[in-house]
Amino acid sequence: MKAIAYSKFKRRLWSELVHHTRHTKLYLYIYRSYWHYLFHQARKDVSHFILKNGFHSLFKNDKTKIQHNKLAKILLSVKLYINLLRLKQNDTLFVQTSLMVLKPILKIKSIKKFKLIYLIHDLFCLRYNSEESIKEHSQEIKRSMSVISQCDYVIAHNDIMVQRLRDFGCTSLLIPLEIFDYYCNFPPKRRKLIDGERVKVTFAGYLGKSHFLKQLDESQHKYQLIVYGLPEIELKNSIYKGSVDADVLPNVIEGHFGLIWEGDYDVQEQDNYTCINNPHKLSMYIVAGLPVIAWEKSAAGKFIEKNKIGFCIKSLNEIDDIIVKVTSNDYATMVENCINLRDKLIAGMFFKKALEKLQI
Repeated sequence: MKAIAYSKFKRRLWSELVHHTRHTKLYLYIYRSYWHYLFHQARKDVSHFILKNGFHSLFKNDKTKIQHNKLAKILLSVKLYINLLRLKQNDTLFVQTSLMVLKPILKIKSIKKFKLIYLIHDLFCLRYNSEESIKEHSQEIKRSMSVISQCDYVIAHNDIMVQRLRDFGCTSLLIPLEIFDYYCNFPPKRRKLIDGERVKVTFAGYLGKSHFLKQLDESQHKYQLIVYGLPEIELKNSIYKGSVDADVLPNVIEGHFGLIWEGDYDVQEQDNYTCINNPHKLSMYIVAGLPVIAWEKSAAGKFIEKNKIGFCIKSLNEIDDIIVKVTSNDYATMVENCINLRDKLIAGMFFKKALEKLQI
């Protein structure tokens, strides 16, 4: 028994010595129960792909089951910081969280000197794009860039977001992701459009801020609008399909096109976050085999045009006229382009490419 115990001690000691000298890539999982299902899906998919790229889970800070237990949440946070304090100078930590949670992690980083990769999901100060709004919110921008710049590497949504970060003074090494990968094990759907068939346009997402839907539903269109999401919404000329878990939504979603639109019916370019943001919804539509419709000045719109997976519009009023001109051959080409992109998304190719650029 003593020999076995001594052998285990030697193995543990050797493991600690090796860890002290080797470069270990670690991932910190943080989940909040109040995140919207598509919002959470993006983080869940990143978690899946980061672990496939040589990273190991450091700690799972999941407060879903203890959201009403203050003591349990405090103890979980203490365990988190104990784990962070064990990191060494030659370790690399990957984090995807809010700036509020990132700040205490950076304080420990300043002591332990490990490397930190930060993936941006939402950083709302980046929406400011006019001279007036940038000046008005200069302190907010300055505070955010001060935090972000303490990260060694920052993965941003796209080249537009990378440039905005640079313009605002971020000094970290910046890498564009281009589009979020989307984990899915369902077979691809090769959707078809028959010439003369009434086209179905589908919108899926958080309906609480999708104010445009009410106005879009006020009149009948040449296309049929289908809506998925929460909170529940009453529609008279459109079809509401309820809420579907994001894990299965790509496999059951109906329609010919997926719509990306946010906020009001009439969109303004000034301080519009969609100009720099790549929504996870874009990836979901592609994985579902749905060509996409988006605002022409959005970052998603530029990706759609580049990859020929749908079409862009100046306003929602244009959908009627454009949709009737789409032939079955046009549609088949868009679907095929979606399927080709889908293979890359479900394999995590965009995330892998971003990590390779870091050369860690």
